[in-house]
Amino acid sequence: MSEEKYPAGEFLSALFLYAHDFNYNHLVFEANRFKVSVNLVRRSNTYGNAELFYASADPKSFAPVMSAINQAIEIAELEGDRQAKVMTPDLERGEQIFQFKLREFGHGRYQLDLSI
Repeated sequence: MSEEKYPAGEFLSALFLYAHDFNYNHLVFEANRFKVSVNLVRRSNTYGNAELFYASADPKSFAPVMSAINQAIEIAELEGDRQAKVMTPDLERGEQIFQFKLREFGHGRYQLDLSI
């Protein structure tokens, strides 16, 4: 596996822009000890339901991206808010607001659902 790390700002900007352009409203991160994968999910009566695989990487190289998301979630939880904000340099609107839901399935398997 590649030892290069994903740059958090660039990756999140591209992910949010792609989701926005194609009307996806959920970003689902599934993680275990060996892999982190990102899927885009659309739940919409207007545009139809769809699911699209976006990216997959080993946890060490994906750590900056997950760290940026976790930092935004921790700040939101400390403020008592159910919505978190991620600021990235490449987004035209400057920040992306999302709601979050974390599920633990046991044996080190997690799913983080970001509703944008």
